[in-house]
Amino acid sequence: MSHSSAGEGNKHHYVPRSYLKRWGTSGLIRVVDLASGARYGKPITHVAMERGFYAVNAHPVDSEALEKAFGPVEGLAIKVFKKIDSGTWPLSVDDRIALGAFVILQALRGPNLRQLAESLQAGIVERENQRVAEHGAAKWFAERGLQLTEQRAREGWDAAVGTGEPLVTIDAAYHARQIATHAETVLPYLLGRYWTLVRFDAPTLITSDAPVSLHDVEDGPRRWGLLNAPSISLPLSRTTALVFGATYSLESEDDAEALLGGAFDQVVQGDNVWKKRLNARTVHNATRTLFHHPDDATLIPSELPRWG
Repeated sequence: MSHSSAGEGNKHHYVPRSYLKRWGTSGLIRVVDLASGARYGKPITHVAMERGFYAVNAHPVDSEALEKAFGPVEGLAIKVFKKIDSGTWPLSVDDRIALGAFVILQALRGPNLRQLAESLQAGIVERENQRVAEHGAAKWFAERGLQLTEQRAREGWDAAVGTGEPLVTIDAAYHARQIATHAETVLPYLLGRYWTLVRFDAPTLITSDAPVSLHDVEDGPRRWGLLNAPSISLPLSRTTALVFGATYSLESEDDAEALLGGAFDQVVQGDNVWKKRLNARTVHNATRTLFHHPDDATLIPSELPRWG
């Protein structure tokens, strides 16, 4: 098998197994399928994964390079999770950066990002097709600096979009570019938010195939991202969750140092209000599936959204 196709059949997890194990037992986790409503147990190795999902077949050396690049980020984050489990809070600057990088990666790496890109592309093509139909292809090209007869413009337009092929291929290589582009930009903004650790005395939290939640249900249907999200949350375990609040307004270099040092971070006792809010966020922001520990079936709401 050549290097270009070596990764096509490999299991690529878009939620790390090391993270999901925090909701599992004996290698199993409970799954709730939001499309069918089915609930069942499944090995952690077989959930939140697609074969060849991150395979970059055009990579000159290793089609698995993208998948392998995630490993160090995941490894550092799991170490931070364990520190939090043992009572460490606030975090050191290095641990804060490591956890922030994991949150950003997790928010960007899932199938939902590709689905969004495909939806946006389809919407743009549909809109521009309508404009060409109403005003002519020549005017469309003229607005972009190209003077063509209507016949030549129509031929060019049909060659570009009339075949039904996407203008941009939304694949692993595209995904890798998006992650690289956004990760470095977003990290300072995430580090600049208020960080709150919510601790519960008993197992209380579920997770999903898109565990980084960007908004509450009542925040509305606006297209939220890591930069404009009202708040960001990530369940860390059955008993802990991390919530990123508003961005802190820095007024001096001392403020920046204090912020990175965790001076403005807080830890709060989880209660029923936090339980309902965090689990509702998880359900609302999930893409296809929810996950929970086998002992925590009662945490899943009786009424769930049905995703097609």
